[in-house]
Amino acid sequence: MKILDRLDKTTILSILMISLAALPALVLPTALAQSTGSSIGSSTISARAPVYGAASKVLLSGPMHVTASELAKPAVTFKPSASTPKYQLPYPKPTVGTGTAAPAVKPSFTAPPVVSCPGTGCDTISTSSGGATSNPLALNAVDSGALYGLDIEPPDQGLCAGNGYVMEVNNLGELRVFNTALGSVSGDITLDNLMGLPSIPASMGGPWSSGGDPSCLYDYDNGGHWFVTEIVSNSSWAQEGPFGGCFVAKVEGCFEGIAVSVSNNPLGDYNVYFMNANYNPSEPGYPQLLNDFAKIGNTRDAFLVFYDEFPLAYPSNPGFGGGFFNGAQEFAFNKKALELGWPVTEPVGTPNPYFNVVIENMGLIPTPDGACSKVVDGFAGVDCWYAVIPGQSPDPSQYDNARGGSGFMLGALDFLGFALGIGSGDNRISAWAWTGLSNLLSINCSTCSSIGFRGQLFTGVQVYMDEGQACLASGGGFCGLGTQKAGPIPLGDNCGAYGLSSDTSCPESGLATNDDGFTQASYASGQIWGAVSTLINQQFASSTETHIGAAYWVVGTSTFDSSGTFSLTDQGYVTGAHEDLEFPAIGASDGSTAVMTFTLNGLQYYPSTAFGTLTTASHGLSPNVIRIADLGRSPQDGFTEYQGYPGTTRPRWGDYSWAIYDSATNTVFFATNYIQSPNCSDSAFLKDPSCGGTRDPNANWGTSVNSVTP
Repeated sequence: MKILDRLDKTTILSILMISLAALPALVLPTALAQSTGSSIGSSTISARAPVYGAASKVLLSGPMHVTASELAKPAVTFKPSASTPKYQLPYPKPTVGTGTAAPAVKPSFTAPPVVSCPGTGCDTISTSSGGATSNPLALNAVDSGALYGLDIEPPDQGLCAGNGYVMEVNNLGELRVFNTALGSVSGDITLDNLMGLPSIPASMGGPWSSGGDPSCLYDYDNGGHWFVTEIVSNSSWAQEGPFGGCFVAKVEGCFEGIAVSVSNNPLGDYNVYFMNANYNPSEPGYPQLLNDFAKIGNTRDAFLVFYDEFPLAYPSNPGFGGGFFNGAQEFAFNKKALELGWPVTEPVGTPNPYFNVVIENMGLIPTPDGACSKVVDGFAGVDCWYAVIPGQSPDPSQYDNARGGSGFMLGALDFLGFALGIGSGDNRISAWAWTGLSNLLSINCSTCSSIGFRGQLFTGVQVYMDEGQACLASGGGFCGLGTQKAGPIPLGDNCGAYGLSSDTSCPESGLATNDDGFTQASYASGQIWGAVSTLINQQFASSTETHIGAAYWVVGTSTFDSSGTFSLTDQGYVTGAHEDLEFPAIGASDGSTAVMTFTLNGLQYYPSTAFGTLTTASHGLSPNVIRIADLGRSPQDGFTEYQGYPGTTRPRWGDYSWAIYDSATNTVFFATNYIQSPNCSDSAFLKDPSCGGTRDPNANWGTSVNSVTP
């Protein structure tokens, strides 16, 4: 649920910049180098030494213990007044300056990449599930609305699996647990209750409330533990309503909740820690910083956390160089301390000598195009590292224990497009590594100076471009909305009556893709897998169509272990012939295969859950077939499709999908957003806005949870 996604794409955002030094030539398979049509190379990225020390630098005292019985408690719902609409965008839209900017050094492309149809990269679409198992009625707007008393878009997706269970998490803040056959073994649990937020004492400003952007993972070490994270707002529903606290620049109002199960049972007790985004008083924008779009990963020794940092009081209290984005923030905690529930301070007030953290503020690392603090056309922060996503590994056999224990990340480089929505794509990606993470186990982090953070830039890779602008990609330009098949839209037909527009009715819009940044990284068998959204020109015999597809890369780490240099194993495009896809995510197996999932939609299909199979040498789906696991039943008919019409407010879709491999069952589990139920007619909707309990009045999104043997 990235804050940038709520900004008008002509609005200036701040981002950080970085300088490069030369590095040995990239090791590439000959076939790959020949297939790209361009010279692929690499260079190191100059990184600063990470900060290290006691975890109390970042974490509030704790942990807070939440019992299993508390998970089943009723939600604390928001009760709006008669004048308050029963729907809510995740964040208020900041007021910022506008302008145009160009980086000092930037690849420039005038058109999206081209794939030939039929052919590799241009995939046929099959309604056959290809052997996938599905629970088509996972979390949805009805559950979310019932739990919290309001409707929310986007419904960001999280999924994790292990020890015979599968867990799905979603915005606003809910989870459900399934068995590996995808049968539900729990009801819908609020993340408020999981995090113990209703019990936060008044002395700490409690009770607090969920703020979204959930993630989860299962880690097999130390007996097995479930991690669930989300933004936590230092405000209560009753006092400030939804998305108060840090989202309105409240002083020290924003945290990242980290709930860690006490055992390998996802429905047991949890220990909960809270990261304070304002832990550093010298950080520009303190004490009103936001930990946006957090993602998590794991290694043998570390629990990895990433988030993008925004100074929410901009422009009165700006970030680096006077901008309003401070770039990607990377953390590595002593994993054992979290899994065993160690206190942050022991005795009270004294940092626990065994509970350590290392921190890399990527806002201080220059990019190839400049630095986060550099002022471009009157604004800072246009070129900053953003969304540098840590890799998740499915089980301990897949950890990279070389170089003292390593953890890996992937990042995109279309800074201008990410920040302003006026870029022109890129042909570069970056890979990053923590090394020496075993030193987190040293007393008082005494050997943590041996922990390193380094990056490598790949140049000349396949082009990707998606600036996420609020117009249909089929129209060309930098538009980034996926087309929707025409169908009943009772909310759109009655948007005026629901306070969404001054117009009586509103036309259906598309599905958002946001931009061309990574949203998930998967690490297994010495390979890091990641995908981004991109516009693609599908070239048919007598016509060309512009659609939204995916570009993906497989980055090898064996050469990093031996020589300190990553290699590019494979790359390719995925696009459904004549259709669009949104938010690709990849789950890598413990072999050479992986599964990519996404939402599929277009003139022939309502938003549907779809997937395909990749290998480390396939250069695209293998075979070139997209499988539909769950067929969408109607158009997206949620309030963000119409709110602000005919203004510039964009429609929203889930900001990320998720896929994860479970070695115990040799299964990739995957989940994304689709439309579960048919929309009812206008007349039926006016009598019963729930359409017989299949939707909430202001939202009709749903999710599915699926599995397939790769």
